[in-house]
Amino acid sequence: MPAFPSKFSSRRCRLLFLLALTLLGASALLFFGVFRSEDSKFRSFAQEVFARELSGNTLNLHYTVADAASYGLEDSPVTLGSSSPDSRRQSLSILENYRRSLENFSYEKLSSSSQLTYDIFRDYLDTELAAGSMYLYEEPLGPTLGIQAQLPILFAEYKFRIKKDIEDYLQLLSQVPDYFSSILSFEQEKSRNGLFMSDDTADRIIAQCREFTADPESNYLLEIFNEKIQGISNLSEDEKIDYQTRNASILTSLVIPAYEELADGLASLKGTGTNTMGLYYWPLGKDYYEYLVKSCVGDSRSIADIEEAVKTQMVEDYGAIVNLIRENSGSLETESTPSSETLSVPEEMLEDLRGKIVKDFPLPPQVQYQVKYVHDSLQEYLSPAFYLTPCIDDYRNNVIYINPAGNYEGLDLYTTLAHEGYPGHLYQSVYFESSSPDLLRSLLGPDGYTEGWATYVEMYSFSLWEGDPAQTALAQKNRSFTLGLASLLDIGIHYRGYTREDAAQFLKQLGFSQETAASLYDSILESPANYLQYYVGCLNFYDLRDYAMELMGDSFSLKSFHQAVLEAGPAPFSILKKYLSENLG
Repeated sequence: MPAFPSKFSSRRCRLLFLLALTLLGASALLFFGVFRSEDSKFRSFAQEVFARELSGNTLNLHYTVADAASYGLEDSPVTLGSSSPDSRRQSLSILENYRRSLENFSYEKLSSSSQLTYDIFRDYLDTELAAGSMYLYEEPLGPTLGIQAQLPILFAEYKFRIKKDIEDYLQLLSQVPDYFSSILSFEQEKSRNGLFMSDDTADRIIAQCREFTADPESNYLLEIFNEKIQGISNLSEDEKIDYQTRNASILTSLVIPAYEELADGLASLKGTGTNTMGLYYWPLGKDYYEYLVKSCVGDSRSIADIEEAVKTQMVEDYGAIVNLIRENSGSLETESTPSSETLSVPEEMLEDLRGKIVKDFPLPPQVQYQVKYVHDSLQEYLSPAFYLTPCIDDYRNNVIYINPAGNYEGLDLYTTLAHEGYPGHLYQSVYFESSSPDLLRSLLGPDGYTEGWATYVEMYSFSLWEGDPAQTALAQKNRSFTLGLASLLDIGIHYRGYTREDAAQFLKQLGFSQETAASLYDSILESPANYLQYYVGCLNFYDLRDYAMELMGDSFSLKSFHQAVLEAGPAPFSILKKYLSENLG
């Protein structure tokens, strides 16, 4: 049985930032006019929310739209937003105002597409507001997935389309000290309320910060920026030199000291953390975990029901593994890894996948994609592969990154590219954007939909691999089983109170080493419910597929089911089920 995937194998770049929102009161509805249709007023409202959300955070804006001017956002202030306690409390008031505005619309007078946007937005607002009192349970920092670890990657991938992008980038860099100061003030309030992280977690974050600041003169953001600037043809040599000089100065005089001050601030808070285990051991930890599952996974069932669904699938997978080993013991002993003589490079694999999926998936839109390789200086920090979601107004140009450090090849690379490309994230993203959905939809939807879909089709892609069938089936069941086991441990650690010793003993019985158990425990401890986004999200797509079969009877086809959930787009699974009942029944 293979080792567990670590958090680094979470195959999509996670761009997690708090928005600094601006207030939209119910009175704003007057702007939309009394002579317009209800649906027209709702669409205007949704667009206004979209614009206000993006104007509060330049990184979100830059990664969401390519041409800010076409959305009237070219004059938005350049800002990283804020993570201070006051800004977090203010955001709850803003969400309450959004909900009051939403309630002014007559749901029955909206078009079906607007009703879907309404349902998703209302579910998001209700979920966030219900958990508002637990905002101190949020943790913006983390050894591998925290803001301090992700921010350099976001800067490294920041695309320079026009000269203003370079100026914005440098201004954002200069704001890192204030932004980290707001994070530190939040951590200090967590500490005062007895909710600060454990010393071990703090040490790992501090070590990550120290690593980033260890050699300022050769920091990878210097090298990457210089390479990008040299590639811009409409800059003079003097302009390039000036930009490189400014960037180096900001990095060494502002960004590096900001990381050092963040590390020092966390060090001063060590000893105030009282919990070294999962959320279960916080006063409202179980409640917060339930919120995370509903918000991030998009599953509103009880944790007990989700846990039972995970166990059921694991039992099925384990039984299949045992049968495959029993029935194919000779061939499994002589060939440990499925192989193919014809596919070896990513582009070939993606084209193979794109051609084969047309049997069970609707035709994908005509788009371009590039396969790029992660910069040498970033290979240590990034996943084996990831899809960088394109801007909504530039969705025809796509990039999939391969990290050479992952050493993926053969079936592993093929199924990874299915997850990231066809019929995974790339296909899913461009299919939805080609339908011209409401702009607000680009900011909504749980990761359980996107990652659950990518995992669902990853499992499907094993059937497309032209290797030994028994070997391929065994690899698929192993992959599913290990993801299920990680999800079960996620629930156990954060909702059932499993200690580190409990997890190690449980995994030892399944043949996993103590080192693997410790690594998995730490990764789950850092990011509760992360594995559930992938695995429980996938199980929800299995359930939706079964539901569609009941609705459609003899007329059911995988293609029609896939088309329906792709057209619906990112949404909580209960809303997806409602959508299927209205469109497939």
